[in-house]
Amino acid sequence: MSNRRDFLKKAGGLALLTIVPRSVLGGTKFVAPSDQLTKGIIGVGGIGKSSYHFTSNDACRLVAVCDVDRKHLESAIALGCKKFDKTLESYHDYRDLITDPNVDIVHIATPPHWHGIMAVEAAKAGKDIWCEKPMTRTIGEGKRVVEAVRQNGRIFRLNTWFRFKDTFYGLGTTVEPLKKLVDSGLLGWPLKVTISGATGFTWKFFWVGQENLKPQSVPEELDYDMWLGPAPYKPYNKHRVH
Repeated sequence: MSNRRDFLKKAGGLALLTIVPRSVLGGTKFVAPSDQLTKGIIGVGGIGKSSYHFTSNDACRLVAVCDVDRKHLESAIALGCKKFDKTLESYHDYRDLITDPNVDIVHIATPPHWHGIMAVEAAKAGKDIWCEKPMTRTIGEGKRVVEAVRQNGRIFRLNTWFRFKDTFYGLGTTVEPLKKLVDSGLLGWPLKVTISGATGFTWKFFWVGQENLKPQSVPEELDYDMWLGPAPYKPYNKHRVH
């Protein structure tokens, strides 16, 4: 009793009660803060800043963004303030985002020549990975990613959902019946596949693979050397980069 009396005297004669919000404890319809996942996006140009990917909710909060284009980065920060009412951590160098202890998931939305390297480094840093297509440029790079993910016990997701849920590049069908037809052997093997506008593959033909692009001055806000990274050097052109 004396201990209780002393406590009440120190507390001004009032018993103190702390009310913990339901959201803190977790459970049905609530995710406790300790169970929330966090993500960072590398590359916030088009895809990385799209409504499908630039998201933040109780299950997975967006906490960081990275880009070698200062204007892209500034735009992403402004969008974060507008959509989520919070200031996102921002990085110029992807390695700083990958090693950020507050990031659980690394979303790679850069040009393809960076995918393999970033995925491997993210796995080694203990991060789970959400990678945009294509997974890598070569089969060899793909094998290295698989090895790094397995060795470090990480989760890897390749963002190809629309190939299974949507019509396959305008063909008017999902990919499932096409796969069944190929797997049945009815068409024989190996297959000769002709890709053209007539077969529905027109989605990116208007901007992919253009040659003889004229050199242009590199914008002041862009770190073009970092953008190129492991890719063979080619002069800057807005069409190639942006």
